[in-house]
Amino acid sequence: MTTAPHRLRRLLPRLAAGLALALAVPATLTGCSSDGDVLRILAGSEVQDMQPILDDLERETGVRVEFEFMGTLDGTEALLSASEDRAWDATWFPSNRYLSLFPEGQSLIDRSESIMRSPVAFGVKPDVAQRLGWSDDAQPTWQDIVAAIEAGELTYGMTSPVSSNSGFTTLVQLTTALSGTGTVLEPADIERTTPQLEGFAAGQQLASGSSGWLAERFAEQPDLVDGVFNYESVLRGTTVGGQELQVVIPSNGVVTSDYPLTLLAGANEDKTASFTKAVEYLLRDDVQERIANETLRRTTATPPSVDATVFELPFPNQLDTVQSLLTTWVGSIKKPSNMVFAIDTSGSMGEGDRMDQLRAALGVLSGEQDSTSGQLLKLQPRERITYLEFAASIKSEFTVDIPSDEAGYASALATINERTSSYSPQGGTAIYDTLETAYEQVLAGAGDDRISSIVLFTDGENTDGIDASTFRSRHEQLVRDHPEVASVPVFVVLFGEGDVDELTSLAESTGGRAFDGTSTSLSSVFREIRGYL
Repeated sequence: MTTAPHRLRRLLPRLAAGLALALAVPATLTGCSSDGDVLRILAGSEVQDMQPILDDLERETGVRVEFEFMGTLDGTEALLSASEDRAWDATWFPSNRYLSLFPEGQSLIDRSESIMRSPVAFGVKPDVAQRLGWSDDAQPTWQDIVAAIEAGELTYGMTSPVSSNSGFTTLVQLTTALSGTGTVLEPADIERTTPQLEGFAAGQQLASGSSGWLAERFAEQPDLVDGVFNYESVLRGTTVGGQELQVVIPSNGVVTSDYPLTLLAGANEDKTASFTKAVEYLLRDDVQERIANETLRRTTATPPSVDATVFELPFPNQLDTVQSLLTTWVGSIKKPSNMVFAIDTSGSMGEGDRMDQLRAALGVLSGEQDSTSGQLLKLQPRERITYLEFAASIKSEFTVDIPSDEAGYASALATINERTSSYSPQGGTAIYDTLETAYEQVLAGAGDDRISSIVLFTDGENTDGIDASTFRSRHEQLVRDHPEVASVPVFVVLFGEGDVDELTSLAESTGGRAFDGTSTSLSSVFREIRGYL
């Protein structure tokens, strides 16, 4: 006779095995990955188009990729400041060159493999290229491009060098080529090429924080500019008015992004094995051919003769050079921004920590910053900003032109911080009345020498004043009366219980876009949106 305790001891191993089997079978049937099979990757948004291929990577190898997207400069600084138990196993930015400039950058890398390549080029409307005499067989130099801009024959769009790798690379390769030294850029070259950089900046009519959005806006509104600087792969997939763009790769050189998939130092054996599987899969001949066909990037499947047409410029080898170039560009060369911020301080903003989040977000522009990118995101000399605080009507408004002298600059930011810190939540929400006022204000400061935009912060639905339909019809009339309004987008930062569909549609109808402030901090959203201003 077997006692109950004895039966229990004999049953325990069977129960444990059964439980293990019960857990294992569903994982196998559903293709779920264990934690060791998951690669958490900090990446540039450029690689989102790899998702279909990464889905097949998971099906074939069991390795699942989970992305967190961030701009190259922001991502690099986030990586450098992260603790050892950081949230990422790997990175996948268009380039590791910026990271490699930091003394501690190399120690963060276990190993990396270039998966694909794309130079940053200039996509021009075919009729404009023909007028300027540019073709595949007659590629202009960077000096030719600047000359065409200075002659009033060429306008362009470009992403922010502070927030996007394509804009950053455009600026680096432009300045390196203009320096004419034939070697790496030095700080002295920046001062010497400044007059030509100013001539180049005069042609920018469209700004963006992302290469994807820049291409979409150009395709939707081709009358805004003559061409855009972007990845060759993006340009070859963009049509304007049903026509392919003429892709200009300046004959005196570009810098090619090599998209290194990078395993971070400290990865355990499971993560290292998953990284190895992913790299082996992505570098397989059939997958390289698929990447080339589906993303239009260059890979090992690309004929060598194609790469032979590109003259590769060296990337700066000193961090000071890069930071000096960015500081000079945003502080004294790029077209200044003319911004109107419509800020909702209705009663609902008193819920939770919304006002604290709002003040932190506004602090990105006017508060203390301890990082290089943070300093570059702040308001810059020559910029104009108008703050419209609203609820059921305009509660307060003031405009500040940011001075260039140090004392005036500090005083202007102090005034902004003092005024915005006094905002308090109360009243209804008149979104569309306020946007009408915002357009009046932005028109007053608009001109070809500025890039104008409106930013709407709101947490709720419209409760007062005109409705969305009335605003749209009035906006259409405003565009007819003042055609320059067509180039002034509204960017919406939405948090709380706002009408997502209505406000997204509103932003897109003006050429802008909506940003989700509900799933991440407003400060993070605002760092992203600054690239569009």
